[in-house]
Amino acid sequence: MKVFAHGCNINFQESVREMVISDWKRLLDKMLDQQEKTLFGKIDLEAKEVRVYGRLERFDYDEEGNRCTFYFRWLDEPKHEEENRKLEELYLSHEASFDIVDEQAGPVHYRVLYITFMDEETGDETTYFFADEEGVSEPLACVAEFWQQVWELGRDIDFEMFGCSVYDINRKPCGCE
Repeated sequence: MKVFAHGCNINFQESVREMVISDWKRLLDKMLDQQEKTLFGKIDLEAKEVRVYGRLERFDYDEEGNRCTFYFRWLDEPKHEEENRKLEELYLSHEASFDIVDEQAGPVHYRVLYITFMDEETGDETTYFFADEEGVSEPLACVAEFWQQVWELGRDIDFEMFGCSVYDINRKPCGCE
C-alpha cells in the first residue's frame, strides 16, 4: 500500500497527515461531485507555468498495475484524453482552502487540490492541480497563490519509514498489531 504525506492549509491552519491513494481518490471524487467544472492541469512555479489540460472527468488507479490515470476533456473541444502516471512515483498531495474576497463574487471559500509525482531517477517533480472553474473569477491566480502557501508541507515527513501506521478502510487489516 502506497503511503504518502498530505499537507493541508485551511485559512493558514497547517497540518500534515498520512494518506493512501484510496482516501485521496475519495477526496477528489467528492470535489468532482460538489462542483460542475473542475480544472485539471500542471503547475510549476520554478518555470513560472500554470498549464490547464482541461476539465477533469474522473480519476482512477490500479495498485497492482502501478498506474494512476486522470481522465479529462479539453476546454475548447469535446476531445477526451488521459494522463497516466506510475503510482510508485506518487510523492505527496496537498489541499489548500482559503476564505477570499473575489472581485465579482465577493467573500467566498475556495479550495484547490494538488498531487505531486517524482521521477526517482531524475528527482524531477510534476504537480497537478484540481480547482473549481466557476468558484472564483480568477481560478488560476488562486491555483498559483495557494500553491505557494502549501508546497512545502509534508516534504520533511516520510510516513513509510514508520511501518504499518495507516489503515486503508478498503482493505482487510494487515495483522501487524
